[in-house]
Amino acid sequence: MRKLMAAALVLAAACGSSGGGDGNQQQTTAAPVFAPAGGTYGTVQSVAITCATAGATIRYTTDGSTPTAASPAYAAPIAVTTTTTIKAFATSSGRTDSAVVSATYTLQSGAPVFSPAAGTYATAQSVTIASATPSATIYYTTDGSTPTSASTAYTAAIPLPLGATAETTTLKAIAIAAGFADSAVVTAVYVIDPGATQAAAPTFSPAGGTYSSAQSVTISSATAGVSIYYTTDGSTPTTASTLYTAPVAVSATTTIKAIAAGGGHTQSAVASATYTINIPQAAAPTFNPPGGTYTSAQSVTISSTTPGAVIYYTADGSTPTTASTTYSAPVNVSATTTLKAIATAAGYTQSAVSTAAYTISAGGTDFLTACNAVWTGMRNLMATCLHANPSYLASAPAFGAIPCDEWNREIPSLMTYDPAQGAACVTGMGALTCADMFGQGGVALPAACTGSITGTVGTGGTCYDSENCQAGFCTTDFISTCPGTCQPFAQLSGSCANAQCATGLTCDAGTCQTAADVNGACPCRDGLWCDSSGGLPGVCKAPQTSGACNTQNLDQCAAGYVCVGTPSTTCQPMVGLGGDCTAGDSLCGLGYLCAANTCVSWPDVGADCSTTGVCIGGYCDFLGTQKCVAYKGLGASCATDLECASGSCNGVCTVGYCVMP
Repeated sequence: MRKLMAAALVLAAACGSSGGGDGNQQQTTAAPVFAPAGGTYGTVQSVAITCATAGATIRYTTDGSTPTAASPAYAAPIAVTTTTTIKAFATSSGRTDSAVVSATYTLQSGAPVFSPAAGTYATAQSVTIASATPSATIYYTTDGSTPTSASTAYTAAIPLPLGATAETTTLKAIAIAAGFADSAVVTAVYVIDPGATQAAAPTFSPAGGTYSSAQSVTISSATAGVSIYYTTDGSTPTTASTLYTAPVAVSATTTIKAIAAGGGHTQSAVASATYTINIPQAAAPTFNPPGGTYTSAQSVTISSTTPGAVIYYTADGSTPTTASTTYSAPVNVSATTTLKAIATAAGYTQSAVSTAAYTISAGGTDFLTACNAVWTGMRNLMATCLHANPSYLASAPAFGAIPCDEWNREIPSLMTYDPAQGAACVTGMGALTCADMFGQGGVALPAACTGSITGTVGTGGTCYDSENCQAGFCTTDFISTCPGTCQPFAQLSGSCANAQCATGLTCDAGTCQTAADVNGACPCRDGLWCDSSGGLPGVCKAPQTSGACNTQNLDQCAAGYVCVGTPSTTCQPMVGLGGDCTAGDSLCGLGYLCAANTCVSWPDVGADCSTTGVCIGGYCDFLGTQKCVAYKGLGASCATDLECASGSCNGVCTVGYCVMP
């Protein structure tokens, strides 16, 4: 389980443990994300800024200037009451600063809306005008001229009386509000004609009813020269609805409503037709052999009783779609796996999802069981040694989404797994101490954890992470291309710009150098920090649990300790639930916050987070309920990484790393 060793290193860094070497090895802090995104809005906005890097500080400006370390620190949603450009970057201990991101919010008054809509009427009308911007004043004209702020201000409905002959009135309106750009000018032409006749209501062909296949519906009116407007969501149509130009495709149960208007006629009555489409559903797939526990690899066939059905499946537990793998031959299941499948066929709706879970246990401990046990053990140590909230560690994307399922899929095609060593790894994890996990020597997992996984991909072969390689590293660690290729480690004095240094070396100024121990010249081995206060190259020092420190170099303090204090700063131990704290300091461990001088847990899903902005098991819905909302699962629609349990959003929640297809 060498993967878990790498994961533990990342976790230790995220929780405040010391990192070795110099800045050339640092990761980059995730760029801030704005919600809502920049754009044009008709109302005042409340903009939340988040960062996927745990513990990051966000600095921002609202005047269009580039933010610096001296800019305000983001603490609460920003009220945007006029057109504004927000720029922000994120900074965090042990990482380089993120790129500066920018979002421009243009506030423009909502365009005026007339009611009733423009058209021909046989009776007197009273026209109201409204804007979606509450603070806007509407100015209008009735002579066809362009309105300005000097025109008549709208205060009451505008009467259009019925005369002896047809009268045409052209209304134009604009909405203007302080801090907002003026709306577009909107025009509405009204004809009040005592002799006007009503257009004939539209008719539908075929008529509404129940059908066993999709329908193509034509809409017409017996009155010549009129235009037809329609809706398909059951709402009442207006002349602002969809203009009918071609037959409407109906493939699911739908209610179409339509009106006819124009051509010198008053608007018709609303016509309605409901189409019920009863298409049979394809039979759900079945698996042979069925899901269960087996002592050897299984060859699983998937079938559906629907003639001509095409089956799509996944082997990672995710919900299959028609973009998933097409079933064409039995699926080899050699490790614990969850298969899911759907069936599609012409003339049928998509089947229900079928699921079969296979546990392959040939002695020792299967990989998923071992992986999850090791990860649980590391989280427990983090909670104990670093005063972190166990509930937060179990739910946060940064700590709860280690992809054991994805790694399991790479066995045996890209890696081999030794069940006996896996079991020994789990046993060894139970005996680890805080010094083993977060001591000066770096993470010290049992040797069995490293030996339980062996890569099978040779140099130049396709890989998805470095654990796939027989030796060396996978280029996915340095470039965004997925998948990558296995390459040899860079040796002493070799370039590490796009390569990983061999064991015992560290990347310094673009080349691999020997890592120094305490009192040696930087760069330093893991677990030490570089003190360059006396000039470059600096001296390697061990992190401390007490004594003076500099808040600009958090690595001076050992894991589980933070640099705090006024006027002088010292390394002090973090505290957990119920511990003493002072508002504004950082003594409370991850998942806790200081309230009334006591460390308390972050709020749970469903609880109010308007004052804390953080949650256990979810994220704070700043722009909605002001409450904690549960994270979304893989495949769910999302707008930001913050919403996803995986910590990665690409329109839908997805894994944020390179995975085997």
